[in-house]
Amino acid sequence: MIEAWPRLASRRVFDAGLFAVTRDRTRSPRTSVAHDVYVVHMPDWLMTVPLTADGALVMVRQYRHGSRQTSLEIPGGLHDQEKERPEEGAARELAEETGYGGGELTPLGELRPQPALLSNQVRIYLARGVRIIRAPRLDAGEDIEVVLLDPHEVNERIARAEINNAMTVAALGLARFGGYL
Repeated sequence: MIEAWPRLASRRVFDAGLFAVTRDRTRSPRTSVAHDVYVVHMPDWLMTVPLTADGALVMVRQYRHGSRQTSLEIPGGLHDQEKERPEEGAARELAEETGYGGGELTPLGELRPQPALLSNQVRIYLARGVRIIRAPRLDAGEDIEVVLLDPHEVNERIARAEINNAMTVAALGLARFGGYL
C-alpha cells in the first residue's frame, strides 16, 4: 500500500499573487530517504459545461499566454472560497464570461488538474437550459468570444486539436460519461 510522504519542512520560495511555490522537504516511507519537492499553490478552479434549452454547447474562445495561442474551452475561473459556494462561483463565471445563466446546475465531479505539481482542484458543473441573461462582464485581462457548438461536434474537434485544453476535454468527458452530451 502506498503511504503518504510526511512533510518535514516547507518554505515559500516564490509568490506571484495568483500562485505561490513552496519547496517541501519530504521523506519516502518506503526508502526513508528525504527529498525536496516543489508545489504550486493556487486557488481551486470552477468550470461549467453549459447547454442551452435547444441543446447547444456554450464555449469560449480566448487567448492563453502560456501556449501563446487561442483556446476553445468551457467557461470557468478561480473559486474564491471565502466569498461564495462553488455552485455560485460556477454560475458567476459562466455569466461573466458568456452572458449565459439560469437553468439547472448539476455537479459533474471534482478533479486534480496536475497533482504532481499543483495543490488545487477543479469542480466541474453541468448547466442545462441556460439562456442569455445579460452582456458578458469580462475582466480587463480577458478577451473572450462566445462560441455555440453542436455537442455532436465535440469528439471531432478534440481529435483535430481544436479543443485541446486538458481540463476542458476532461470536463466534456464527464458530461459525456453522465449521458448529458
